[in-house]
Amino acid sequence: MNMKQFLIKEDGAVVILVAFAMAVFIGMTALVLDFGSLYLEKSRLQKIVDAAALAGAQELPENYMKAKEEVNKSIQLNNGDTQNFNIVTNESYTMIEVIGSKKGTLYFANAFGIDAPLIQAKGRVELHPLKTGIGSIPLGVQPSTNLQFGSLQTLKVSDSATGNFGAIALTGPGAKDYETDLKNGYGFEIKVGEVLDTQTGQLAGPTKRAVDSRIAKCPNETYLHYSKGCMRVVLIPIYEPVRIESNQIKQVKVVGFGTFFLESVSSTSDGAEVTGRFMKATNLGESSPSQTNFGTYSFKLTQ
Repeated sequence: MNMKQFLIKEDGAVVILVAFAMAVFIGMTALVLDFGSLYLEKSRLQKIVDAAALAGAQELPENYMKAKEEVNKSIQLNNGDTQNFNIVTNESYTMIEVIGSKKGTLYFANAFGIDAPLIQAKGRVELHPLKTGIGSIPLGVQPSTNLQFGSLQTLKVSDSATGNFGAIALTGPGAKDYETDLKNGYGFEIKVGEVLDTQTGQLAGPTKRAVDSRIAKCPNETYLHYSKGCMRVVLIPIYEPVRIESNQIKQVKVVGFGTFFLESVSSTSDGAEVTGRFMKATNLGESSPSQTNFGTYSFKLTQ
């Protein structure tokens, strides 16, 4: 074999090797594109179930049927098919899990005999008792108060801090700050363990004006049927007295949080009476499974 024939033979071998390498390269590229597509589909599905679980958790633990409605609304808003999703909860309705599944899409791998896999994603949200709260009103109750949920209760606000229900100085002392905080909610965080001064003075007028203002903003709501952001639903610190002088509570320590639905308010000879119902509800803030449960929770995505 002369040199010319050798080179021709070698060129043919190179062409075959190059063609083989190109086929392998194209095949690998196709697989990478397919598996990349599957990853994106899985990521989109995970976002849908996470958003749906968070939407539903805001209606727990009191209204599981409403929670399911919110889950389905969220799925649809994110272009999902509700038929592809299941909703799971526990006996106390303090957990909600949304499970989604769909068949993945393969563009090239079918040619290699690979079937499209089933993609699944789970979004799980758990409720635990609230340990920090934003938007509290400057009225608190002691743990010994009857916190029976749903029953109509009258809480007395006296002009001196006595009894198991009283006014707290949040923004600062004085009737003006008290009325503002009661009308709008305290705009900063309150933590379990924090020590607060009590509020004294002529509180009947400020209490009635502030509560009436809240009720007027959603007058037709009830504790069973209320819209998001209804001002009649208020966050109340649960406290224990830590300093008492002359039979008056001067300082209190926050031990938890409750939620109260305002029904009415009236002035009395020694203060005001606020009528309403304690509720189970969720609120923004930190939570902990070890925190004492007073019926108010925060939610956290755990899966």
